[in-house]
Amino acid sequence: MDQALKPRMSMRDKVTLLLLVLMSVFLFADQNIFFPASSRIMAEYGIGEDYLGIVTSSFTIVGALVSMLFGVLADRTSRKKLLVFVVLVGEIPCLLTGFEFFTQTYTQLLILRILTGLGIGGIFPLTFSLIGDYFSAHHRPMANALVGAAWGIGQLVGGLVAGMVVATYGWRFPFILAALPNFALVPLFLLVAREPERGAHEEKVQELMAQGIQYKEKIRLKDLKPILTNKTNVLGYVQGIPGSLPWGILPAYLILFFEVMKGFETDNATFIFTMFGVGATVGGILGGWAGQVVYKKDPRYLPILCGVTVLLGIIPAWILFSFPWTPDTNLLFPILFGVFTGALITVAGPNIKAILMNVNAPEHRGTVFALHNIFDAIGRGIGPLIGGFLIVAMGYQFTLYFAALMWIPCGILYLLMAWTIKKDLVYLDDYLDSKKAKLESTA
Repeated sequence: MDQALKPRMSMRDKVTLLLLVLMSVFLFADQNIFFPASSRIMAEYGIGEDYLGIVTSSFTIVGALVSMLFGVLADRTSRKKLLVFVVLVGEIPCLLTGFEFFTQTYTQLLILRILTGLGIGGIFPLTFSLIGDYFSAHHRPMANALVGAAWGIGQLVGGLVAGMVVATYGWRFPFILAALPNFALVPLFLLVAREPERGAHEEKVQELMAQGIQYKEKIRLKDLKPILTNKTNVLGYVQGIPGSLPWGILPAYLILFFEVMKGFETDNATFIFTMFGVGATVGGILGGWAGQVVYKKDPRYLPILCGVTVLLGIIPAWILFSFPWTPDTNLLFPILFGVFTGALITVAGPNIKAILMNVNAPEHRGTVFALHNIFDAIGRGIGPLIGGFLIVAMGYQFTLYFAALMWIPCGILYLLMAWTIKKDLVYLDDYLDSKKAKLESTA
């Protein structure tokens, strides 16, 4: 590609991206606050793991379903305004959760968690629609990794802070800490951010822009057919169910596993889980870098990288769940296996998003990622519910083994994408060629 035609990010765009990252950190901090407080929440409301699972599952599934609406809107309207709305939708009920007046009953807590989940679900398609227009195909894995790391850092910080303060200030206070920063960041985003040009990093669109022709295509109902018949999309969606199910079970119950089954104190159990998350964050960043490297060599190598690392991650996970740890165990050992598990499994995270961006048209990406979020949310959402009922029926050990085994079909589905990605990239190139010809003829 001619470097003269290659758009560069202005300082304003970089600051916008920074604000997007920071808002995401605090929005996602809410997700893991709930888990270190689980035992206290169960005690206050007189509920078991099954009812706790209902709260977490409802939070995820309802938010994901609503994300479909935001995905379609992202392909048709201003993403800047939508993003501001979504962040506020998530943070207002998060803030209210921190006050006893609004959470006197289990039902009130359930309603506020569902409302908070709407913000989490909505930001997903909006973020990746924006990234698709900020970065080129070769740079998207790393860009996704950095944004994914921001989400991971938010979850880590939220869980870690909650684990440290719930004993002193109660389980509600961390929700206030997580929500407040975004009430300052949102006005800054409104002042600084601008809407990126849709399709600005697609070569065919750049050729149109060089002629003074704007690419203003928007999704239509008939566009659902190519989205849903794209084989790479289908494999990417389906892997999200088994691939995300462990991410619904482990954050909800890994801390409780070390508390209840191994006798660890809450702070030590939380620290092990936090380091598992640190491994996941590091794995996501390194995975984005590795994905960027292998994609340049051959796009087929990218899903192979994802599949192999997911399957390898099952080994340290199995050791972490099966080894007879005790409170006297040197924490370094369970921490190491947790870090290795998180690092290997999350290599796929930023790269599946890059794969989906690269095989879909700019005006389809919001909808594509809304669908992706729904399938992921089925796994994440039913995970706590399934986990809660499995723990009651079969115990913690069986439940964690079940979670780890779900990564086997996930890894296999990634490997199958190596046979579909090239064809779908060619289809997208032909699609953009036809759009380009049509726009040039009507200019």
